Amino acid sequence: MPYTIRKQKCKQSDGDAGTYTLSYTDKKGKKHRICHTSKQKAKGQIAAIEMRESIRDIVRLILESSD
Repeated sequence: MPYTIRKQKCKQSDGDAGTYTLSYTDKKGKKHRICHTSKQKAKGQIAAIEMRESIRDIVRLILESSD
C-alpha cells in the first residue's frame, strides 16, 4: 500500500494536536488519515500496519497447509 506522510496541523482522536498526517488506502479501498505528533511515530504506524498484514498471511498459509 502506498503511504503518504505530510507535515500539517491535525487533531488526534483524543483531542491532542499533531503535526504529521499519515494517509493511505487499504486493500478494501477505504481511505484512512491518521494524525501523529512526529514523523517517526507515523513511520512506526506504517510498520505496525505492514506487520499486521504479514501475520495474517502467515496464519492463512498455516491454516491452508493443515487441511
